[in-house]
Amino acid sequence: MLLIVGFAQIATAQSGDLSIINDNGTYKVNFTPTSSGSFTLGASSLVAMKAPLGTMTLPNVVTDVTGGPWTLTSPKNSDASFDYWGYTTSGNTPLTFTSGVPITLFTFPAPTPCLGTVTIVDPNNLPASGTGIVNGYDYGTTINSPLSGNIASVSGAGATCNELTFATDNPMKSGAAGSTVSGNVGTEVGPSGGVTPYNYSVATTGCSAPSGNPSALPLPSSSNLVVDSSTGAYTLTAPSNTGTYYFCIKVCDNTGTTCKIATYTLTVGCAANAGSLN
Repeated sequence: MLLIVGFAQIATAQSGDLSIINDNGTYKVNFTPTSSGSFTLGASSLVAMKAPLGTMTLPNVVTDVTGGPWTLTSPKNSDASFDYWGYTTSGNTPLTFTSGVPITLFTFPAPTPCLGTVTIVDPNNLPASGTGIVNGYDYGTTINSPLSGNIASVSGAGATCNELTFATDNPMKSGAAGSTVSGNVGTEVGPSGGVTPYNYSVATTGCSAPSGNPSALPLPSSSNLVVDSSTGAYTLTAPSNTGTYYFCIKVCDNTGTTCKIATYTLTVGCAANAGSLN
């Protein structure tokens, strides 16, 4: 099975770089030309991609942007180190290139689960000892012009899953016994990464006392902790007994598969004007 990537110009060959990026959870396969002009994206063009063995699965169907339809014609196969996928087009699509301006060929959502980095197979570093053939399928990205030789190389570090991280893992709150305590997870914890927007909820599992306050007590259900799932705003009623308590709020990215728990420490002091002296 022979799969060739071709970008053709009327008179001379086009050159450029193929790359893949993660744009807030949308994986984009781009071609960046090094000169300007009118060209034709050749039919049966191949974009071969790989990911570390067993870390993710790329989709059977992608979203066409330029030169489609793009189709998974070389399905997932593996060698000792990587899984491979190959997408081809039946294009022969006339295009206008501007030097240095990327053209997106196709896109797909961030894989779930997403545990590694997807890269385009470099034609100078092919699988299977340089042949590009894995279990009978061609994953050797050879980007050729019908007029002359190899016209593209691979650039960039690939598309890496955005890990969900917090600026602050263990926020501190305080309030008088019986008072209303409020806050916002988005500003107090500072989530970043993953795929926005985030979803917020009370963590019902995986919540334990923070390492800095191992003797803290769990917030009682009577405190009625409530979290707005969209904004991260929350309210609770401080326990009637003074002491140190903890509660947890779970933050998930928009895929619903990448989540992280923020553990709060709540210090409860005496209620205002409690008791009197005679």
